[in-house]
Amino acid sequence: MFTDFFFHLRQSGVPISTREFLDFLKVMEVMAEDSGVISFSDFYLFAKTTLVKDIKFYDAFNQAFAAYFSWVEGSEDLKGKFRQWLEEAKKRELSAERRAKAQEVFPKDLIDEIKKRLQEQKERHDGGNFWIGTGGTSAFGNSGFNASGVRVGGQSSSRSGLAVMGDREFKDYRGDADINTRNIKVALKKLRKLKKSGRSEIDINKSIFSTVEQAGEVQIEESPVRKNDLKIVMLFDIGGSMTIHSDRVEKLFSAAHNVDHFKQFKSYYFHNTIYGNLYHDARMTGKNSVAFDKFLRLHDKKTKLIIVGDAAMAPYELFQMTGDMMSFYRTFSEGSGDAVVSIERLYKLKKHFEKCCWLNPDEIWSGTTQRAIREIFPMHRLTLSGLNLAVKELIR
Repeated sequence: MFTDFFFHLRQSGVPISTREFLDFLKVMEVMAEDSGVISFSDFYLFAKTTLVKDIKFYDAFNQAFAAYFSWVEGSEDLKGKFRQWLEEAKKRELSAERRAKAQEVFPKDLIDEIKKRLQEQKERHDGGNFWIGTGGTSAFGNSGFNASGVRVGGQSSSRSGLAVMGDREFKDYRGDADINTRNIKVALKKLRKLKKSGRSEIDINKSIFSTVEQAGEVQIEESPVRKNDLKIVMLFDIGGSMTIHSDRVEKLFSAAHNVDHFKQFKSYYFHNTIYGNLYHDARMTGKNSVAFDKFLRLHDKKTKLIIVGDAAMAPYELFQMTGDMMSFYRTFSEGSGDAVVSIERLYKLKKHFEKCCWLNPDEIWSGTTQRAIREIFPMHRLTLSGLNLAVKELIR
């Protein structure tokens, strides 16, 4: 009965073999032996585990699964209820006085407090200052205002939340984006400068000219080899408020990966700002991480650093939080790393790399963290003109 599902996944770009499909059917048979019933959430999890062998296809699987089983509805589905709640939420304009009185919950207490309120809350709330709701100043909810709260579901309206309740499965920027990236490539190619270095080689043109000058007496001329020493490392902010900019960032990401004029090109992911680790993929898991100090050792000071992000976050994240950011998102507790706050690491990057810049896709840079980061890095807009200005900054 799942044959159509199998072909649907393959047509959606998920490379599934017959062997994996048979494993999937066997697992389903074993799981259904006791009661004959499998919950939809369990079905999703073991289908994903048995059918997908590479995490880079998780996003394609999720989209294909959602499309194929779109007819499945759960009347008791908490996410579905909350989604409906968000759609029905009233739009409210909060005064400066109400914003100033926004509820404060220290980040390390967020998870305990939200568990407590989930147990105590009996109905929906809009515009309040305590319960989980919408349009208010509570530390938990959506579409309201709280500079250090947890956004629960939906899209952010003020981008002030410190974290998002639920899975933080970000989507990798596509390196094969089928878009016109020619102008971006042209701008990036301007970074290359061939330098005369290394062993000398015979210069044919000079040798011929000198031989003619000497009335036919052979003169051998040598010149140092022109060598491409350009090394680029790019750091990409992903998820959260960067989602709305993903199209432009994908163009830059795709172009950078397809320019073959660099001696070395490396890219890493981070979320909001840089903590104890940088990551090779958007899932930002430990096994795919590179410790910050190791990152500095891997890339010498001559490497040109380009950071891409909106620099927008809760001030706490930039000025006070320590340790590993993804550990905080998973546990809502302080990281177990060293006591270095993020802004200190940004200063370390600036000091380590001789040439660096920040590309920002946002139109307005008025936030506290945006102003602070502009004082560290030359910041340019993520447009073709902004990219050209950044390239001039890097080769000056």
